Amino acid sequence: MEAIKQTYDDLPEQIIINIPKNLVHRKAEVIIITEDSNLNSKKPVLSFFGTIPDFPERGDQGDFEIRESI
Repeated sequence: MEAIKQTYDDLPEQIIINIPKNLVHRKAEVIIITEDSNLNSKKPVLSFFGTIPDFPERGDQGDFEIRESI
């Protein structure tokens, strides 16, 4: 995977992204993260807490096998 990172102190209304020739016609993803984004918080895991309120409980996982040490 190749990455291009551009940081703006003052994000303009419109951005033109120049794509290097070796990346043209390939699948890509553009992500914009602002400073006040939850991903930059001190506790990023807590920002996702409760996002799946109806997540099912895990059932019994059965007995684990006991392995011999090497």
